[in-house]
Amino acid sequence: MTWYLGITTTRLIAPTPGAEKERGEFAVERQLRALGLQAHAPRKIEFKRVGKKRYPDPVTSAYLPSYIFAEIPAAKFAAAIQCNGLRPTMMAIPQQEVRRHVLSFIDRVAAENMEAERIVASRDRAAMCQFKPGQALEVFEGPFKDRILHFQRMVQAAHDMHPMIEAEVEIFGRAVRVKADPLDVKGVA
Repeated sequence: MTWYLGITTTRLIAPTPGAEKERGEFAVERQLRALGLQAHAPRKIEFKRVGKKRYPDPVTSAYLPSYIFAEIPAAKFAAAIQCNGLRPTMMAIPQQEVRRHVLSFIDRVAAENMEAERIVASRDRAAMCQFKPGQALEVFEGPFKDRILHFQRMVQAAHDMHPMIEAEVEIFGRAVRVKADPLDVKGVA
């Protein structure tokens, strides 16, 4: 069997008539699997705060927008390229590239998703934090306005209504740990 890289639509489509619409990559993956084929549209689960929400929510998106990997035998190729949302031109991937790169990428993405799903299941708010230790944060409200902080971790004391960011900032030549409201900071690129 041969592995192929397919180009899909990114708009919302129904994988089958009457089904709920979903992103193109995922709908094509569902159609190919219904044909009994091995198909992968790698998903990325990120934790993002939207608007003024205190807590981040898991957001699922395509790791490789518009692309899908599929292992298709010659006998089912004609049926596979008829999938709604899939362009009929598919690029064959050499076996050595599949072994070296494609399968390891699919395994790595699966491991990342398992960890993200574990975080969601355990409702670990600290692990859902969108910042990484050491990341620079710009403060745009509060006592440290217009300063750059370096994220350390999320903390929540018994008297706090919501989690706070614990960060380091240089004051008078010394690194000092401070707390800031997550709504008052944003990551510096």
